[in-house]
Amino acid sequence: MSAENSILAILSFWPSSGYDIKAEFEHKAAGLYWGMSYGSIYPKLKKLEEEGLIFPMEKEEEGRKKKLYELTSNGWGEFEKWLQATPAYPVVKDELLMKMSTWHEDMDSSVLISHLQARKATTEDILKFVKEWPTNGNSYISNYGMLSIRYAEKRLKTELEWIEESIEALIKDKLPTGQDPYGNTDKMMLRRREALKTLKENN
Repeated sequence: MSAENSILAILSFWPSSGYDIKAEFEHKAAGLYWGMSYGSIYPKLKKLEEEGLIFPMEKEEEGRKKKLYELTSNGWGEFEKWLQATPAYPVVKDELLMKMSTWHEDMDSSVLISHLQARKATTEDILKFVKEWPTNGNSYISNYGMLSIRYAEKRLKTELEWIEESIEALIKDKLPTGQDPYGNTDKMMLRRREALKTLKENN
């Protein structure tokens, strides 16, 4: 999913300013949908306008003129062509999972527990936002869109369950059994300890 596709999707809801579009990319649950940061969207808006997919329009609000963007007929066509294309499978970029996958016995498990507790607080905050989203009196969410809201809610609830299970396993030192057919854990720890020993000796 490109930034341009996402902008067309937002403009399908209603004509929006660059600021309005940016706000959609930055609200609390945006990472569950867009999964990327767009920085300045204005070059992308200019590109879409040059391609004839959107056009600028002015709207007066509280005595001030506001520049909005709207889809052209070609823009609607491009947007709906994207809707009908098979979506790519999501690519997960999760720093916590990467850290957990490479954690080792010489590391203090209490630090990993603190990482999980921090994640829990964030997840609970986003879940609260997602639950209130469909009834906040401001956001537009179609009946079809409610299906994605339900997915986001279930995903966050499952994550909270996983966090609780992980913290309990770490506290009780009852980690699930992995597999190590080549004895990699011992080899890795030996490499690490030898490297640190050499560093200490050189200092």
